[in-house]
Amino acid sequence: MDPSSLKIVCYTGGTCGDLVTALIDPLDATLNSEFCTVIHDTQRAKLKKPHLFDNDQEKIIYLLEISKHYRSVPSHDLNFHVAQQHDFISITVVDRDVAVWAAERFKRCHRPHVWEEMQKVCGAKSIEDYAEILIHYSAMVQKHTAKLIQLEDIVSGKLIKSLEDLLKVDLPEHSKNFYQAWLDMQQ
Repeated sequence: MDPSSLKIVCYTGGTCGDLVTALIDPLDATLNSEFCTVIHDTQRAKLKKPHLFDNDQEKIIYLLEISKHYRSVPSHDLNFHVAQQHDFISITVVDRDVAVWAAERFKRCHRPHVWEEMQKVCGAKSIEDYAEILIHYSAMVQKHTAKLIQLEDIVSGKLIKSLEDLLKVDLPEHSKNFYQAWLDMQQ
């Protein structure tokens, strides 16, 4: 695959970026019914833990390599993508209730040490603090990309249309079924 065709989905934890990534390219993506989440191959998800790379050059090489296997990749490394002037998709949230849902989801879906790690990095001391961080991130990321998906659309069943409009493609039936299965699990 051409590295320039790789779709980078850069988002904050809890805002369903793994789902968006999987709908763009479902290869090796599975649904975890216990936590109602999407799981990607660990190799594909390395940019969700950007601190594990020694430098930006390693991340650049990683993206070149991963683009040989996948059409999309999840990431939590906004600063890197902005600095490299990458074309990326991000997820925003403005509704406070939806932001709280995402923060609760993030805490519920991860082991306690991941929540604690986020607290150290972001300074959030509670669900409400993290929800506020999600809203602030949303306002800030709009300065760096126009390719935005609203979390409100994801949870209300409108993601397929939003993603098709953004990418200017029709998503395959498999992606639509995957999304419906994810929505069903959220009930």
